[in-house]
Amino acid sequence: MKSTNKLNMFYIMLCLFIIIFDQAMKFSALAFIPTGTVINVCPSINLLLTFNFGTSFGLLSPSNAMQYYLIIILTICCIIFISFVFSKLKTVFEKVLCIILIGGAVGNLLDRFLHGAVIDFIDVYYKNFHWPAFNFADACITCGVIGLILYNLFSKKVS
Repeated sequence: MKSTNKLNMFYIMLCLFIIIFDQAMKFSALAFIPTGTVINVCPSINLLLTFNFGTSFGLLSPSNAMQYYLIIILTICCIIFISFVFSKLKTVFEKVLCIILIGGAVGNLLDRFLHGAVIDFIDVYYKNFHWPAFNFADACITCGVIGLILYNLFSKKVS
């Protein structure tokens, strides 16, 4: 098997792992965290089951079916665009970051199809400030985006 084929298989397996792990965590949250219950994991981290009907951080929550379907269509367009970007990237590191991002986006898209909303269950807080609840897919999307930005900011040689 050629090196390129092995790398492509690695990217596919990584993406599938992220999607499956994300869905398993969300299934567990649905099965074991009763709605309205807050489970303290350690100082500054709780588990609580929430349903995000909007985009990141609950923004743009749809008020009708058309807006809901628009969010799904925009998500699919973003996944297609990111897949196109992936095909143009040169380094394995950038491609891995891109795959992490794609896996997270697909994980959240699956939630919209399966549950009508994204399942969030991780609550990080400090004193009375709570970050919006999130999930593993959200963390993958965030790490992928931040990683790609930082890589592109700092990896280029200044001429």
